[in-house]
Amino acid sequence: MALTVTKDLILPATVTGSWPRPRWFDTSMWGRPLDTCMMDVRFREKFQDALAVVIGDEDRAGLDILTHGDFHCDEDFAGRSWHHYPLQRWTGFEGDHLQSEKTRSPWLRYPPGTLLNEIYTAWRWPRVTGKIEHRPLDYPKIWRLAQGKSRKPVRFGTCCSQVMGLFLDIHTNKYKDNREVVWDMARSKSPRCTSWPTPSARRTRR
Repeated sequence: MALTVTKDLILPATVTGSWPRPRWFDTSMWGRPLDTCMMDVRFREKFQDALAVVIGDEDRAGLDILTHGDFHCDEDFAGRSWHHYPLQRWTGFEGDHLQSEKTRSPWLRYPPGTLLNEIYTAWRWPRVTGKIEHRPLDYPKIWRLAQGKSRKPVRFGTCCSQVMGLFLDIHTNKYKDNREVVWDMARSKSPRCTSWPTPSARRTRR
């Protein structure tokens, strides 16, 4: 599929990473479907207003491709929700556990007293306890809400399955290794990431 939003731009400008939340946006989804959250008038108002603020800020800064700021992610410690959002919603995961030293990836091992050690020992993760299968992630709905705030294109990003796999311990005979876990997470996510509202919608992905 051709990406068309940068067709006439020599060097389109955008930003990466999550955007700082307004302090008044003090609600989160915590694993609930977007439709359920949007029935809460407090969440609905704050979420819509926060999207308008971040998109307005980026527009005034002159960016060509805007972002919704990852405001669908929960406001938890050190951005855990960036990885955790899909895990809260798919089948096959249970609990909140500290990953063991034995199974922790070498990439996540840092000496005590360092910031990354504090982060990785504070985070808790579900264990893989069954077959990983898709449940709705609501990405197209969230994108529609954001895109409705601007005529400029709004991009949408999400954590890849390989990174999520770094944090998961297997406690089921459904999988023999982490590779199989990552594969099923990718299968659960990939078709839904490309199922945007209309075939003609301008889009960009990262």
